[in-house]
Amino acid sequence: MSERSQLRKFNKKYRIPGKYRKYMALGAAFISINDATENVLALRLSPEKITGMLENTWKITDRESAITAIEKLIDSCSRPIIIDPENGQVKKLLAQCEAYYIKQDIIVTCTNGAALNLETAAFLARNCFHVGYLSDEDTWEYLIKKIPPIAVSLFDSWSDYGASVLIGHAVVHGREPKSIVYSISRLLNNSRFNSIWRKYPLYKLSTAEQK
Repeated sequence: MSERSQLRKFNKKYRIPGKYRKYMALGAAFISINDATENVLALRLSPEKITGMLENTWKITDRESAITAIEKLIDSCSRPIIIDPENGQVKKLLAQCEAYYIKQDIIVTCTNGAALNLETAAFLARNCFHVGYLSDEDTWEYLIKKIPPIAVSLFDSWSDYGASVLIGHAVVHGREPKSIVYSISRLLNNSRFNSIWRKYPLYKLSTAEQK
């Protein structure tokens, strides 16, 4: 069976009920770097690999430490920023964006780096659910009630949100931008892929929008 067929079978097996499906848009950028399973809550990566990442990078080893890390990200997410197009790291990011068909103006006009924290919080919630640190109820609490209202209040579109993730990742933290640029480009631009960002505009994640 081909990789594409295996992925299709996996996504079908763990398909999310319709009213919850749009919330899989949160955490999708980081989830899809490792595996293209952003449309479902289940992951194909081994629990051992994920527990190692959670412990080594985030000091998460149980429910309490998971909640502490995620809540800290959410509580400190608002980050006003000013982009200097002449900054070396900004230039590197802009070059990667051009290579992957992300409009450079959404980078240079971005004024808030909050999306990196929100995306990371959703990513951690999904991974912590996979390894059993968070319950189903805990996870949906973050993905439906806690993260979306902030994202919708701060950003008008997935383009704005994606730019904020990119800036936080590559400029504020100085990380290599290529993998996250590719992931966000795939979510924003690939019409054949018909990504979850293309299916559900950001405003659809408002808690008042339940259909």
